[in-house]
Amino acid sequence: MFELLLPELRRKSIHLTGALIPAVYYFIDRETAIVFLSIINAVLLVVEWLRLHGKLNFPEMLIRPHEKKQVAAYIYFQLAALFTILVFDKTIAIAALFMLAFGDAASGIAGAAVRGGNVRQETGRWIKPLPIIAVMFSVCTATWVILMNLPHAPDMKVLSPGVYFMGALGATLGDAVHLRIIGKPVDDNLVIPVLASIFMTISSSG
Repeated sequence: MFELLLPELRRKSIHLTGALIPAVYYFIDRETAIVFLSIINAVLLVVEWLRLHGKLNFPEMLIRPHEKKQVAAYIYFQLAALFTILVFDKTIAIAALFMLAFGDAASGIAGAAVRGGNVRQETGRWIKPLPIIAVMFSVCTATWVILMNLPHAPDMKVLSPGVYFMGALGATLGDAVHLRIIGKPVDDNLVIPVLASIFMTISSSG
C-alpha cells in the first residue's frame, strides 16, 4: 500500500498549491483574477502541447500513467478555476476552489489506500467507495466551516451554512461519481468546482 500511497502524496502535494488561486483571489478583484488566470492558462496550454508532443518531459512522479498520452490534471484544474471565477459569485468561487484543492487531495490520498478507490481503473465501477466519499465530504465541510469564520473581503457576500453545506455536497458528488460524456471520462477537477458552485448558487437564490 505504501508504494501506491507515496506517489499519490507527492502528486497531491503539488495539487494543494492550487489553493493559492482562491487565496490570491480573496485579495484582488474578479477582472484582475480573470486576466491573470487567462495568461496562466495560455502558458500552461503551450507547455502541455509541448509535453504531449515529446518536446518537454515532466518528472514521472507528477504524471499519472494514463496522462502520459492525455491532457494532465493540472490543465483541467486551471481551466476549472478560470471558468468558476468567470461565471460564479466571488464567495462561491473561492469556496468551490478551496473544496477542489483540499477535498480532492484528501480523496486522492484516501483512494490510494482503499481497495477500489480508483474508479478509472475499476471496470464497471462508477462511484467511489463510501470511506472515500466520507473523507471528501468531511474535508469540504471543514473547509466551509473555516471560511465562514474568516473575515470577508469587501466584494464578498456572506453565505449561510446551508449554502456552504450544499456546496460540500456538490463537490463530494462531483468527486464520487465517475462522469462520462459520450463514453469519455470527464476529469473531476472540472466537475468538482462547477458542481459545488451550481449547488451553492441555486441554494443561495432560493
